[in-house]
Amino acid sequence: MDNDKFLKLYKKFPKLLPKNNIINCDAGLSNVIEDMLSAIKTYQDISAKTSNLIPVVFNFIKIKYGGLEIDYSGGDGVIQHIIYFTKQLSFKTCEVCGEKGSLYCSTKWMHWSNKKTLCNKHAIGLFYYTIT
Repeated sequence: MDNDKFLKLYKKFPKLLPKNNIINCDAGLSNVIEDMLSAIKTYQDISAKTSNLIPVVFNFIKIKYGGLEIDYSGGDGVIQHIIYFTKQLSFKTCEVCGEKGSLYCSTKWMHWSNKKTLCNKHAIGLFYYTIT
């Protein structure tokens, strides 16, 4: 985990990320997470003037089974769609470098495997197997 990239997010979005240990993933997903936080902040800022939107607060953002698992409170249907899209995008983004990726596993036995979303370069470097 590259703390510098995530520390910037904590400073940029203090209301969405109230504690400094909420994000637990590799730096390759920092841009995906930042885009999600920006979209949510913009939507909240616009909606605050016209509706009774409950502010979003994130409890954790972490990797599970090769994609982002995101736990939060507040929001509405639009926020749910933004977070759903972010989760889906995380399965197409290399966890290490942020390039286009695919789901790989650490062993040939997928049900016992550690799954990661990686680009070809990092999958080869980390000795991960493709999931077909």
